[in-house]
Amino acid sequence: MDSSLFPYAFREYQEDFFQFVQEEVGKRRNVIVEAATGFGKTPLILSALLPEALSQGSRILWAVRTGTETDRPVEELKVIQRRLGIREFFGLSYRGKRDMCLLLKDLRLEGSIDYEDANLVCEAYKDRCPYRMNLKFLWKESLEDLLREPRLYSETLSLCERRRICPYGAQLILLDFASLVSFSYNYILDRRIRSFMRTKIGFRNSILVIDEAHNLPQASGELNSDRITTRTVERSIKEVESLTESSHEGRRGIEIGNEIGNEEEKERERDLLTFLEGLEEHFKELSDRIHEDDVFDLEKCMEECAGSYEAFLELSERARSLGNRIRRRLLKERKAPRSSLHHLGEFWKKALELRNTKGVAMVASKDEEGILSVELLDMRSSEILGSLWKDFQACVFCSGTLKPLDSFAEIVGLKNHIGRVFPSPYPEENIASFITRNLSTRGEELSDEMAMAYLEALEAFMERLRTNLAIFSSSYRVQERLLTLGLKAMVEEHGRRLFVEEQGFSGEEGRKVLEAFKACSLKGGGAEEGWGVLCGVMGGRFAEGADFPGRELEGIFLVGIPFARPNVRTRLYIEYYEGLYGKEKGRHYAYVLPALKRASQALGRALRSREDRAVFILGDERYALYIDFLPDYIQKTFRIVPGGARGLKEALSKARLPIS
Repeated sequence: MDSSLFPYAFREYQEDFFQFVQEEVGKRRNVIVEAATGFGKTPLILSALLPEALSQGSRILWAVRTGTETDRPVEELKVIQRRLGIREFFGLSYRGKRDMCLLLKDLRLEGSIDYEDANLVCEAYKDRCPYRMNLKFLWKESLEDLLREPRLYSETLSLCERRRICPYGAQLILLDFASLVSFSYNYILDRRIRSFMRTKIGFRNSILVIDEAHNLPQASGELNSDRITTRTVERSIKEVESLTESSHEGRRGIEIGNEIGNEEEKERERDLLTFLEGLEEHFKELSDRIHEDDVFDLEKCMEECAGSYEAFLELSERARSLGNRIRRRLLKERKAPRSSLHHLGEFWKKALELRNTKGVAMVASKDEEGILSVELLDMRSSEILGSLWKDFQACVFCSGTLKPLDSFAEIVGLKNHIGRVFPSPYPEENIASFITRNLSTRGEELSDEMAMAYLEALEAFMERLRTNLAIFSSSYRVQERLLTLGLKAMVEEHGRRLFVEEQGFSGEEGRKVLEAFKACSLKGGGAEEGWGVLCGVMGGRFAEGADFPGRELEGIFLVGIPFARPNVRTRLYIEYYEGLYGKEKGRHYAYVLPALKRASQALGRALRSREDRAVFILGDERYALYIDFLPDYIQKTFRIVPGGARGLKEALSKARLPIS
């Protein structure tokens, strides 16, 4: 074992973890490791793999769920180099054009920009971008400065901004020098980006690390999945109409002006508008017919709106093409190049390509406002992911919530693997956990009686624990019901401040709520401020993507188990997985395991280091049935207690809690 590049003293279980990863990757085996947050997985894996990278000339590719997480392994590489005084390795966190384009900042386009928009801007200005041209002439004198140490994307961006050279182009050159490259999952999962990155880096001589690997099935499904709504169709009609110079006969008699050109072109655009109106009417009839959701009949849609598959495909291509023209026009007007017509064409093109593909379905659903959406649902995680891993020298999959490991391997299509679950580092005396009897969110609706029972239990939870608390519900519906029936008033009556995760929160809105909630712990629950109570949902922004070290969060109450709602979408997933893995295993993979992983992730928010303390209330009696799939710190410390206010209050009073 070569541990010379690990920059810290080994803590409990860490040396075993380090040796396991290093030895098995050295044998070219795929490795699955589960270890709790705070275990030190990032520096352990990185320092275990660096000797292999040094001796064999291999690269380490570190894939994370979101762009904001790409800096973590590079920060650890900086620590390794600084503490050990070595300079053999260069690494960088790699970001896309939306984050790395200085021209986008200069243009100040109206509206939000996504990655596809950024690519269009880069293509449109490639021959007249000053930063791109400067890169050709100023690169050599900037290279030495950039290679002085591993670079976070923000450092690359800042240095290039000072030199007025293209940061994205600089990244591409830096890839040639990098032993470590950290990027988002899309650079592995997206076929188009993966092809570019494979050519640029060479996967065969690379070790791939998938961080927070429990997200893989969802991430691969989201890649090909897409959705449109009635509003997409309505905006598409308006976009076509905006290109007309005159309208004598209403929508069907429009004349397309100078942007379209000749009579033949006008006729084709009239056909497109007729097609869009047909879609609008088809969606309206469907919305009137369904209650919540149903399987979308693509064949019927094609027949009613276009007459045939061939005509539907041609009209979809026409929508995409005209939408692209609109995007370019908007760009000239210094507006975000966003087109609903382009999106609509792309959606139908993808739907037709995947037509009759096993594991792909289309679902129509209606929200509370009556807006109809049609979703393209890709459930083929095992098939899509299983074709990727053989491209690499070896793969390492890590997370705090992967068990059962063999089940995870099967779901992501992984062969030739070995795995281990490592004990969590948290002292048992720092944790108290309880599973409540007589409480459950079982069923489609939460009854008044059960909702009141939860409120009574939550009041006992608040009375006993004088610290920052979180209440993570199984769904937004359950959360809203509790808030409406008295949770909001209860929090205020106890002198606490309430912070609620709203559905559809933007990143900035979520950040502000989290900062205010965390600030309550700094004030120590003073009379003017009060301790904070954070309400969110399991699987949501706060229950998976946020860290709460120290006193920022010391008590968590899980309201129910976050099983997916028993709707058409859930049924399709279960049926597909049952077809792949058999009835019992398929239901377990599609329905049970995802819910327990969401619950486990939520519990992990309160424990980020060995010094942290926490009290957990698992507010659903069914958790006792699934104890083997929950974190080991729950397995070691849980007690089953009465779920009513009196019983829970008594149990909390008698228990030796790490906080009070």
